[in-house]
Amino acid sequence: MNKASDASVYFQLLLAMFFFGLSFVFTSFSLRFLPPVTIIVVRLIISTMMLLAFSRLSMVTRIVGELQRPARGNVRLFLLLALFQPFLYFLAENTGMLYASPAIASIVVGTIPVATPLFAWLIIREHVEAATVFGAVLSFTGVLFLVLADAEETGADPLGVALLSGAVIAAVGYSIVLRMLPEHYSALTIVTWQNLFGLLFFLPVFFGVDFARLAPRLSEIEGSVSGGAPSALVLAGALLFLGVFPSSLSFVFLSRGIRTLGATRANVMTNLVPVIAALFSALVLGERITLATVAGMAIVISGVLLSQLTRLRRSRRQAAIRG
Repeated sequence: MNKASDASVYFQLLLAMFFFGLSFVFTSFSLRFLPPVTIIVVRLIISTMMLLAFSRLSMVTRIVGELQRPARGNVRLFLLLALFQPFLYFLAENTGMLYASPAIASIVVGTIPVATPLFAWLIIREHVEAATVFGAVLSFTGVLFLVLADAEETGADPLGVALLSGAVIAAVGYSIVLRMLPEHYSALTIVTWQNLFGLLFFLPVFFGVDFARLAPRLSEIEGSVSGGAPSALVLAGALLFLGVFPSSLSFVFLSRGIRTLGATRANVMTNLVPVIAALFSALVLGERITLATVAGMAIVISGVLLSQLTRLRRSRRQAAIRG
């Protein structure tokens, strides 16, 4: 891999993490107006339509690959992939954000790159470094610090953290199933089918849970439009952002990064997500960044970085040997 393409992949990963970080802010805003499942369904509809449109553009397919039809033997893997993410992941994350601030949510979700190798060892017996275990313990300590601190001050409601921890487990399942998919599937193929199947999973939940209580919410939004309030337009912009950027581009970029650089090098970039979410929560939503939030964030990020250190050094040594 040449330096130019390497820089391109890193740039795409930076954009992916930037969009992931902002997604917590835009989701938190959208939850003021719409139920969690409704937001996810709208995101997936926008994302699926956009990805299908992208699949017809040769300029895009040259970068992220063509849209392929899953082989019959791999359909179960794609369904399982979609079950973990977006279905279980977003269901837990969006519901958890009803009880936790974007900054706290991003910190809990930021433990995904630490949890993944641990569960991979338990499930498929992958080798795990001691630094990974210590980093996981350190990160979990940071999450505990947030939970045990003043919940009203930090926004770290234990129920919210528990639900967000479910999102972490779903993301781990997603990563393991992703490794089981044949490597010939393009990033565009993986993200398009996972979102399409995910949408099919969510529709029964939407009609069974959210549909009945959606009308009063829409009436409130309609009233804000007639009253001249900009809330409805801002909500539409937030949903469009969530569908186009985090649900589409970020997953395509992340998938390409993992396949090009490897899961270890690509996942290190997720350490930026809590920082971005906390910063923009303060700037956009006016949330206070407390000392407890900063301390918890520092502990979690330190644990994540430590868990990656040994594997990163090995990657550098191997690259030096290859010349």
